[in-house]
Amino acid sequence: MATKKRVQRKRSTHRRKKAFKWKKLLSWVVSLVFFLVLWSKLSPSTFHAAMSWLGITQSAVKGDGSYDGIDVSKHQGKIDWEAVSHDGNIQFVYIKATEGATMLDKRYERNIRGARDAGMKVGSYHFFTSRRTAEQQFENFRKHVRKDWQDLIPMVDVEESGCRGASRQELQKSLLEFMQLMKKEYGKYPLLYSQYRFYNEKLAPEFNKYFIFIARYSKSEPTLRGNGKYNIWQYSERGHVEGIKENVDLDRFANGTTLSDILY
Repeated sequence: MATKKRVQRKRSTHRRKKAFKWKKLLSWVVSLVFFLVLWSKLSPSTFHAAMSWLGITQSAVKGDGSYDGIDVSKHQGKIDWEAVSHDGNIQFVYIKATEGATMLDKRYERNIRGARDAGMKVGSYHFFTSRRTAEQQFENFRKHVRKDWQDLIPMVDVEESGCRGASRQELQKSLLEFMQLMKKEYGKYPLLYSQYRFYNEKLAPEFNKYFIFIARYSKSEPTLRGNGKYNIWQYSERGHVEGIKENVDLDRFANGTTLSDILY
């Protein structure tokens, strides 16, 4: 009987020790996750370096890993394109080239050379403004964007911040002229990027027939006024990709759209 009690006490002690170890491990994991989340808010670049050191991929951090491409400008800083090219999610990269009638993104040439050298499919985009004529803006883009460096059709970025003061009719007329000049020069209409609400207020449904790239930072997919369909959805502006220290836009194809649809 005494022997039986001693065995029971040993088993009970073993179970308590085992439970304590699991609680301790769980507490450590919870603390680590909390620390990393806090760290990601304070220093994204350091956070991703830590994630890489721990062997946690960007797809694992994001959840479903369903992005298909990214778009960048000078705001992403110096980019390690070789590191970016190792991200198997990324099928395409759009790089800001020009803005208005005179501006060239200061990192455009470095970015497009680096991305191409790393074997990535790249395209260039223009930030459209209502303060300059369509012809002036087109000439700025053509001056700086070499056709032989393009894997993707060009893109025009039309946002509220660049078109304040323009009426719906004025904006549509100027934008259509710009897109026609682009088609004449590059052989295809440019991909049309815009913000979800702004597009529906200013450009839909008249521009729904073109390839549409919509920014909507939500779990809900974009819907275009007039039964239109988007082709690419920029669903996050706070993505993290190895090789890019700052937050980056994450983009995904709509069902029925593939890389071949935007190849130049």
